[in-house]
Amino acid sequence: MDVNFSFTDAEKAEPIRIEQVFAEKPGGGLVENASYDIPSTTAVGEKNGLYAPIKAYRLVAAVAVADTSIKIEKGSGVAVGDVIATGKKGVACTAVDESDNDYDLVTVTLGVAVANGKVLYQAKAASADSAEPIYKPKYVTGKRVPAGKGDFPVRLINGANLRKETACIADEIAEMLPLITLV
Repeated sequence: MDVNFSFTDAEKAEPIRIEQVFAEKPGGGLVENASYDIPSTTAVGEKNGLYAPIKAYRLVAAVAVADTSIKIEKGSGVAVGDVIATGKKGVACTAVDESDNDYDLVTVTLGVAVANGKVLYQAKAASADSAEPIYKPKYVTGKRVPAGKGDFPVRLINGANLRKETACIADEIAEMLPLITLV
């Protein structure tokens, strides 16, 4: 007997990113419509009355000084023209190869050695010694924001302990949020 049964695979489990929340914006806020899924714990800054994400790029392989490309975790939203920064050095991305299932290969010459697992951030402009985030970080998102769903209401957290190995925030950005701690 056929009863219109269909099987759907379970969605991939989200990693645990937040250990403890102790301060947040009452009522949350609206995060602008994005072209990629924004994971929870992504830093956001104000932009035209909305909150805009500061992209985080987690390395899946160490970077040597002479490397001309980096491997970053899937789902970061990296795009040609993004300025990828670590510390105070920011360099524009010139190409993105998304053909591998495990990582995105990004053409960019950082010129510095960076350890595997380090999270880089999106900067305003390329700079050899004074890169700063594209927006001044104000909160981190408390849940995932789906792509292409319009301006999305979200919980905005400004005081929390986040898991360093899974949080979508660079150390440099976390330092700018005094009540956000990576543990």
